[in-house]
Amino acid sequence: MKSLDVANYFIANYGDKEELTNLKLNKLVYFAQALHLKRFGSPLFDDEIQAWDYGPVEPLVYRTFRTFGSARIFRASGDFQTSEQLASVAKDVMGSFGRLTAFDLVRRTHRKGSAWDSAYVAHENNAITNQMILDSKDWQTDGILSNTLAEGIERVNRSWPNALRMLENS
Repeated sequence: MKSLDVANYFIANYGDKEELTNLKLNKLVYFAQALHLKRFGSPLFDDEIQAWDYGPVEPLVYRTFRTFGSARIFRASGDFQTSEQLASVAKDVMGSFGRLTAFDLVRRTHRKGSAWDSAYVAHENNAITNQMILDSKDWQTDGILSNTLAEGIERVNRSWPNALRMLENS
């Protein structure tokens, strides 16, 4: 399987519900790889992941969708492979990471001790190895909403249950 298969799966199955930009898509594909490595002990895809300025990037995914710029990606890039493992991992990734903004995900990948932190050197696009991912805690979802926009929205919903609905209808 290729990283592009994983990206296309996310777009085809979640793109109508989530704002998937190239930046966010690359992070979701990365977290799918991390979760798959932890859960199954093997990579979900064989493409290299690189440590770029804004976090982990799969160059094939980036190049394929760069024409969208920072806009929402609204269609998959052709046919793609899938599997039960991909479906399961993608569902879990979206359940944990899907509500976060692209920059919340960037901040998460930039944490001290992350695989990106281990590989990153400015302007070098170093490889993030599977071992670096396994040695990190990038696959963990504990406290994932901490200091994110999603956490703020949940706090507003708890404090003023109808506030967002009123804004939505205005």
